[in-house]
Amino acid sequence: MKSFIASLFIIFLIAPAFFSSDLKRPKEIKKAYTNQTRSYDGKPGIDYWQNFSDYNIKAEIDPKSRLLHGSEKIVYYNNSPDTIKNIVLKLYQDMYKKGAARNTELNPETVTDGVKISKLIVDGNKLSLNVDDKLISYQGTNLIIKLTSPLPPKSKKDIDIDWSFVIPKGTDIRIGAYGESTFFVGYWYPKVAVYDDIRGWDMISYNAEHEFYFDYSDMYVEIKAPKGFGVWATGMLQNPDEVLNDIYLKRYKEALTSDNLINIVAKSDSGQEVYKHQNGFTTFKYEANNIPDFAFGLSDFYLWDGTSIELEPGKRVVCFSAYNPASEFFYQTAAMAKKTIEYFSNDMPGIIYPYPQITVFNGDGGMEFPMIVNDGQFSNKINDVYVTTHEIAHMYFPFYVGTNESRYAWMDEGMAYFLPWDLQIELSEFDHRTRAAVGFSKWAGNEMDIPLIHPSILTREPHLSMMSYYKPALAYEMLESALGEELFAKGLKEFIARWNGKHPTPWDFFYTFEDVAKKDLSWFWNPWFFESHIPDLAIKDLKTENGKTKVLIENLGNLPVPIDLILTFEDDTQVNLKKSTAIWESGKKEVWMETELSIRVKAAELFNKNIPDADVSNNKFEVKK
Repeated sequence: MKSFIASLFIIFLIAPAFFSSDLKRPKEIKKAYTNQTRSYDGKPGIDYWQNFSDYNIKAEIDPKSRLLHGSEKIVYYNNSPDTIKNIVLKLYQDMYKKGAARNTELNPETVTDGVKISKLIVDGNKLSLNVDDKLISYQGTNLIIKLTSPLPPKSKKDIDIDWSFVIPKGTDIRIGAYGESTFFVGYWYPKVAVYDDIRGWDMISYNAEHEFYFDYSDMYVEIKAPKGFGVWATGMLQNPDEVLNDIYLKRYKEALTSDNLINIVAKSDSGQEVYKHQNGFTTFKYEANNIPDFAFGLSDFYLWDGTSIELEPGKRVVCFSAYNPASEFFYQTAAMAKKTIEYFSNDMPGIIYPYPQITVFNGDGGMEFPMIVNDGQFSNKINDVYVTTHEIAHMYFPFYVGTNESRYAWMDEGMAYFLPWDLQIELSEFDHRTRAAVGFSKWAGNEMDIPLIHPSILTREPHLSMMSYYKPALAYEMLESALGEELFAKGLKEFIARWNGKHPTPWDFFYTFEDVAKKDLSWFWNPWFFESHIPDLAIKDLKTENGKTKVLIENLGNLPVPIDLILTFEDDTQVNLKKSTAIWESGKKEVWMETELSIRVKAAELFNKNIPDADVSNNKFEVKK
């Protein structure tokens, strides 16, 4: 009996009072809590672990042929309790191979031969590249290396690999050649897949549509470019004195500490020799620590602006933009990036920007990488502002907080869509809440409106965007309504503090907010993330009695959303009655809204363009005379 009581006491200590026990948890998620790598209070468990890599990469690009050569040294650290028998390398550019499986169509000119490996050495042992030798095998864009000597816990493996591929022409799928001499290069180097406490090796093959899941690494990268080319990349430039001629070096150094916008390479510098070179080449050296990825852009005619902002004593962030002189919008982009960094640091999420710089590169589309984003030129200010602020928001999710984009895109895309809403109104006078609410209202309830917890890799466009952007961003907005701005901000900051530099799951997010709020939030999590419901409030009844007007609101769609009710009186005056999402916390399906004003009510209407509603036909009630 004593041991039984002791066991109950231990369980009581481990499991918090606010744990949502009724949330669906797949078996691999349950295992993590059993193994104590995750905790029901939302914190990393006492036995949480995470593997790590050091990368040293030397790359050379030939703009004419679009051929990129790379020589790469990886030190892979096994911090897990497992003895690892295989190493999995991600070869993202194999997605462009003829016959490769992918979720998008490519132009014929975009198809390549994929990654060509010329050397592979593991712990000093040169491996045959013949798959018949059974030491290597391919699975989609994964290269699986069978280790001749397994990798025990708390040990490391050295991997040397030489490789090359042709940069796809004219694509905006995270990498591309834009004209003859401008390139953006992402998803480019062979990298060790994530081996985690949930599933072991991440074996999801890159299909162009879904994004990544990367471990944290220290990166040192040298990029050798032909004479006249500039290179902008993740991390900080380590050799500005070696690559910039004096006048441009002076401007560059000024930008690092100036609050003003500095034209490092201006339009008036056209035809001037900006970059030093040796034997017709310039080697740019970049370094970054504890980051999940590395990308770069290069061009031989781009302009370059820089400014900086002091976020706190001793913490200054430099904001760069590199862009085509013909671009109208990009002349303001460095300043916009600065404003965005300030907003994220001080307002939402209110966490000091974690990196030393941000570069906005004028390529195509809109795509995020640590400390650099690839943004195209858009036809209006609304979209220009949106893409810049959204992509920079990704510096927090999934880079600072290493969410799994492949499986749970809503954890980063939804958050990056949600975070800058107020800033976007300030910069472009457009509220993206409205776009999200209108879009979700039209889409909600169709056969592809599946629970958000459904793995993203099983979802295709156009439904993937709805599931990754609109619906989760609205869920965060509704959660903020339920908790209040202050408590929501506290929960978000705590989640970021606990999981920066780590790999949280959705359950770590849910449990952290419950831990901070000190309440079971399953009433909200289940309908928004685990079940299929629609936003649909209706006015069921209206009555006036004892000097009060009462309106009965029914939640027909079972999705918790705020109530925004407008009462119009006989004299055409109006009153606005509001209730937060928390009004549905008790599980009731109907609530009475009331006012003590004695003037006769002639109409009641549910209306707020930022609250989704799949059926507005039941939103108005007119009192018969």
